[in-house]
Amino acid sequence: MTQVNPVAMSETTTALLTADQVTSVRAFGTEVTLTVGQNTVANRRKQDELRDLYEPFLASRGLPRQGLCVDVGAAEGWFAVPFAQAFPNWQVLCFESDPTLARRLRSNVESAKLRNVIVIEAALHPDATPIELPMRDKGTQTLTEATLEALADATPAAFEAPLGLAPSVAAVAEGSVTRPAVPVEALTQIAPDFLKMDAPGCEAEIAAALKQTAVSHIVGPLWRYQPSNIFQPAPAAEPREFYLAHGQHALRRDYEDSFASRRPGLDIVVALYNGKDHIVECVDSLLADRNPDIRVLVVDDGSNDGSDELIRTRYTKEPNVVLLRKANGGAASARNYGRQASDASHIAFVDADDRIDPGMFTALLEVARYTGAPVTEAEFSLLEVDENGEETLTPSYESAGYTTPGTEGLGAFAYHKVAGHHIATGQPAIWRRVHRRDFLDRNNIWFPEHVRAFDDQIFQLLLTRSCGEVPHVTGYAYNYRQHAAQDIKQGDERHFYSFNMYRSLFLRALDENWTDLGPIFQSLLNTLSWSYHGLQEALRPTYRKAAAEFLAIVQMTTGHEFGADDLAQLRIEGLDMLLATRLRDFAGAEPNYAY
Repeated sequence: MTQVNPVAMSETTTALLTADQVTSVRAFGTEVTLTVGQNTVANRRKQDELRDLYEPFLASRGLPRQGLCVDVGAAEGWFAVPFAQAFPNWQVLCFESDPTLARRLRSNVESAKLRNVIVIEAALHPDATPIELPMRDKGTQTLTEATLEALADATPAAFEAPLGLAPSVAAVAEGSVTRPAVPVEALTQIAPDFLKMDAPGCEAEIAAALKQTAVSHIVGPLWRYQPSNIFQPAPAAEPREFYLAHGQHALRRDYEDSFASRRPGLDIVVALYNGKDHIVECVDSLLADRNPDIRVLVVDDGSNDGSDELIRTRYTKEPNVVLLRKANGGAASARNYGRQASDASHIAFVDADDRIDPGMFTALLEVARYTGAPVTEAEFSLLEVDENGEETLTPSYESAGYTTPGTEGLGAFAYHKVAGHHIATGQPAIWRRVHRRDFLDRNNIWFPEHVRAFDDQIFQLLLTRSCGEVPHVTGYAYNYRQHAAQDIKQGDERHFYSFNMYRSLFLRALDENWTDLGPIFQSLLNTLSWSYHGLQEALRPTYRKAAAEFLAIVQMTTGHEFGADDLAQLRIEGLDMLLATRLRDFAGAEPNYAY
């Protein structure tokens, strides 16, 4: 649907756009000969789109035997002609307003002897004169003669200059042009089964027209960032396959695995136990940007301070807040319970005494949808409140090398990518992340319910082993509340839970034959040092012995030697001697699973 103003062009540019050449195009298992222009840049883009966008999309999705395909911005027929030849039982309706491109398109259709292609020399435009069209019967493939006549009689309309012109014609980006135009709303009556879209400047209007329409497939380039939910069908409509390329990003259906019952959106699970003082602030922060795709699942884990009743009464009329009740089983069980109750394609977990920056989860969901990443994350800050109620937010320290150079842009959102092994050795901060559900399910990543503290650590380690690079979104932070009642500040026996979690992790590594345990070893050392120096003094001797025993067993089982430099970073006095003693006890024994 590229419109240009010939008056504004140089003679050289005009000749370049109007001169013809013949090229051979192979796509969808068929080969066609097309008459095209001599604009090398534009032709290369069309070839790239066929190879990298349209062919992979169709190859990975099954089409019905027949249907109606609408090609908006058909140009010379790069997509429409090979598609019509490969799918002869489909009718293809092409919209192209540029007279030179439309002339070539008609010529290409005639040369290929295609009887299932109709060319409408008109654009789709939101300001076009309304026309009366009968609603297409979805039970039939073809459009009626009356519909085709009405489309062919489109009246001229004045357009603004097009967006995203190829570099060779960028000089014409001023002024306007008058061409035949069909109102975008006509798509509702045409009711295509498949839409191929190349429509700079009209993408949002096309999405709105198709919201209530049962179009099953949409594919094409996006010339501007568009909010991800606009191409989703209405909630009551059938699921829709779509893949819309936007630079290095692509807006796609929300999830990779095909679960018909899974809702495109994000559920945020809030594990609640006696959190009456902070739960309202937490939930209000999650609802602040009023994103209809985001729902809050508050899982009351047997509270006895009235927390559950507070949620029930305050959010009675809030459809995006759901209260779930269960017997007390610990935070890990509450998180797993909420996840099992969720029907969303993406999921996040939040502590009931924390809060987020407004828009944080919307940003993470947008980046997740456009990148397809299994995990996206935001920044996090430490939230401290003094006795006078004064708040202090301190940005967290991200370790050196945590991020890779460069910043990616997606509309108003900016992010850079972080390698999973860097996250594995960093501070557990899973509450600032959005996870793709199918990724968690396929990799069997759950919270360990047999422990009552620090259950986020093993979740993070399992996550980062398989997630690859994680988009780290800047400008939004999770606010992690600091207070005296936190598990991490008690210095009690709960620090010993880490041995149990790492035991489960190493057993799983053996069962699944993990080949790279380096990040796990480093994470273990970091945890031992952090726990030891946070312990009450009376518990430290016992912890030293436990640490020596555990390191010896890990070394014997995996063959990894913890050297002097490793032990020095722990700063645990006497650990080197205790470890050497335990290793002598194991001397001569063969490494085995029983350790």
